[in-house]
Amino acid sequence: MTEENKDVNSEESNNGIGDATAESKNTDISHMIPKDRFDEVNAQAKEYKRQLEAKDKALKDAQKANLKEKEEYKKLYEQTEIELSKLQPIADQVESWKETMDRVLEAQIEQIPEDMRGLIPDEMTVKQKLDYIARNKARLIKPTAPSIGAGERGAGISNKRALNPQEKAVAEKFGYSEDEYRKYMDD
Repeated sequence: MTEENKDVNSEESNNGIGDATAESKNTDISHMIPKDRFDEVNAQAKEYKRQLEAKDKALKDAQKANLKEKEEYKKLYEQTEIELSKLQPIADQVESWKETMDRVLEAQIEQIPEDMRGLIPDEMTVKQKLDYIARNKARLIKPTAPSIGAGERGAGISNKRALNPQEKAVAEKFGYSEDEYRKYMDD
């Protein structure tokens, strides 16, 4: 080998080594991130982490508030149950009174002639209907003639009337006593 060949070979070998070093430097540099880009990505990651922590905190606070609210609903439910147990007997009594009022209304309506029952408005409550009937009873119910006792027998009063002479004669003719004949005539 001549020296010229040696120099070319050494240059080639130096170039090969130099190229390998340059390639490794280029490779290392190509995988490296510029500082400003790294700072930007790092800042974004920190911001996302901060937002995530804030959302987690908000979620935990909401869960605590929800539990607290459930506890309040539980207390409210218990209070309502106590109030309901106190009101139930009153509701039962009111229901009983309502049934009684319905029966009284039915009895009042039965006293009214059928042709007059249509004058009672249907849209009224039971109490309003009873009040209406009480105010208008004279118009709705036909008055009955007062009993003056004509022809009625009273208790304890002797209603044995004396027979006139003609009645006595008829009773004797048929063989009846005065009491039997009086009984026959009064029936």
